[in-house]
Amino acid sequence: PLFPSRGGLGGSLTPVPVGGGRWWRALAQDYSSAALETARGARARPVAAGAWLVALGGAGVAVAAVPDPQSFEAALLEAAGTLLLLSPGTRSPSADGHVQRLLRRRARGRLRYRHLLFLAVVYEAPHPPHAALYAARCPFLRPPPWRDLPARLLDVGFGGRWWVLGSRLRDCDVNEEEFEGLPPALRRLDPRNLRSHRNEELFLEKFRPSTPRVAPRSHKRDRAAHPAR
Repeated sequence: PLFPSRGGLGGSLTPVPVGGGRWWRALAQDYSSAALETARGARARPVAAGAWLVALGGAGVAVAAVPDPQSFEAALLEAAGTLLLLSPGTRSPSADGHVQRLLRRRARGRLRYRHLLFLAVVYEAPHPPHAALYAARCPFLRPPPWRDLPARLLDVGFGGRWWVLGSRLRDCDVNEEEFEGLPPALRRLDPRNLRSHRNEELFLEKFRPSTPRVAPRSHKRDRAAHPAR
């Protein structure tokens, strides 16, 4: 698997027996009174209640749209296939290096996935999950996970997509090394500088039949050439 799973809990949970129906009736009364108070507060402050509903709905959508480990593996393989279809001369070195780095970590089993409620992160582990090294097994030699996490962070998933991988593949068919000899002002083009509509008009202009234009003769030139006798 791409991301190794963690082991379960050490022991099992045993339910606490509850006797009689009085406890259940008291619990139902508490929840019903809380629901009635919530409805009264929503009627008294409809704007605040609507804002809370929108916030809770957005949070629910964000939690439901967090990508899973399988989506990262699918996006990584799709990115590798997209770069494979490009020739080495037109392939972006930065995009290719990033994808190859992820593929090497994946082959070594050093990719880890962590779900953080509203988003997910993929980071690099120092050792594979089944490594028998003493540095990998001793808990006293392991650094805190939060200390090196920014340096080992590889991607962030939010809203159903992986943002770092998507940003690296945005211009994957443009080789940046071909433009290193240009001035800094010409290394990056603004969309307004493309002028695709005007270029298309000029391209279609060459297929139109050309008719020579005859300049009208001027009377002053005729009089100068043939003076009155």
